[in-house]
Amino acid sequence: MSKIMIRLVIRQLIDATGTTPFAKQVFHDSYEEFLLQSQVYNQAAQYRTFAEIVAQQPRANSLHYKTGFAVGLYIQSLNKLVPDTWDTLGNIQLSFDRHQFKIIASDTQDRQAHKVAILYYTAPLLLHSIIGDYLLLGFQDTTDTFTLKLREDISICNYEELA
Repeated sequence: MSKIMIRLVIRQLIDATGTTPFAKQVFHDSYEEFLLQSQVYNQAAQYRTFAEIVAQQPRANSLHYKTGFAVGLYIQSLNKLVPDTWDTLGNIQLSFDRHQFKIIASDTQDRQAHKVAILYYTAPLLLHSIIGDYLLLGFQDTTDTFTLKLREDISICNYEELA
């Protein structure tokens, strides 16, 4: 019988409406860093939005990466645990082994337009079954299983059948 290994990616959107200390800090610091870093690609301040800057200066796509440095310590403070992502019983919080920071939208003159996403990638998980909107999962080193309800912010980013 073959085993199916998957990796999940969980997207956390952060904007001006964030209420947790983590979301507020990420929002504030990433906006300030965006303002600073975007000056390199928008020296004459011709463009307001992130989309406009990238359209005119394709190298400005590096703003995702460069702005992400400003929130590194906040992500490190999560201790590799994905915020608000628990199994159906609330016993197991999913962990991540890498993350990616993305600017969704921003505006150099309107802080409220700033919106970012953090993508959290899990370590490989055993996929035992899919039951409706639920994944029956397990870890590689144990026979214990847990269920996770699929949501629109969770996706399978890697699927592998092992012999």
